[in-house]
Amino acid sequence: MTITPLAPVIGPASTAFLAVTKVLWPKGLNTSIYLDLNNFSRHTAWAHGFMHAYALWLGLVVLAALFVIGYGAIWWRRALRPAVVMALSGAGTVAALGINQIVGHAAAELRPYDTYTHALVLVAKAHDYAFPSDHAVVTGGLITSVFLAARAAHVYRNRARARTGTQRTVPFLVGVGICSIVFGLFLCFARIYVGAHYPGDVVAGLLLGAATVLAFSVLRPLVYWLADLVTTTPLRFVLSRPEPRAAPSTVPPASISVQDVSPK
Repeated sequence: MTITPLAPVIGPASTAFLAVTKVLWPKGLNTSIYLDLNNFSRHTAWAHGFMHAYALWLGLVVLAALFVIGYGAIWWRRALRPAVVMALSGAGTVAALGINQIVGHAAAELRPYDTYTHALVLVAKAHDYAFPSDHAVVTGGLITSVFLAARAAHVYRNRARARTGTQRTVPFLVGVGICSIVFGLFLCFARIYVGAHYPGDVVAGLLLGAATVLAFSVLRPLVYWLADLVTTTPLRFVLSRPEPRAAPSTVPPASISVQDVSPK
């Protein structure tokens, strides 16, 4: 069976708008992969329900859950520095979404279904730009956050004051990071599968999210200083599991013999 690629359909009302927008470089690769996956989507109707949910919200929920699990492991081990790194990286991920809006308006790339109006679209059509993908930005940010926390936990573990319990945190975080990569890349695939993005959109989103989180990491000295201040307040429990209360002493007071108090 020969599949004929869908041709762009440009309406008269959008001609002026399309004069300043286009499929971004590499145009041929973006278009061919998008149309091939769109045709693949047409022939896998049995997966549409799951892919719709995963591309829309389920993928982000899974990635967020992995992030929380990683943070929870750090919090439980009372590893303050890795917890601060992960919190800072989470803030960087949120900031990346804001930066993405600026980049998106500067690139002004149409959604694929606005150019290929006969393409199969499994999600509600958004009225914003396609490049970069918001979902991919969050994916790149969260994946980078977990691995930065694993690196910080490795450094923290090697310090003399670190608890031996943190030794198990590093491989656990690496495992969480690997799972985040698998589920994150599948989310990027799903965004193309449902017809919402070109491949270049998700690649750019991954890179933007990761780069922003890495840029935020230069603020670690300042955030470490702020965290040290927080540890002296009741808000410490946000960054670390509270220390157990010291158990009352069960050793009876030393008995005084009668001989010691008897007159000489």
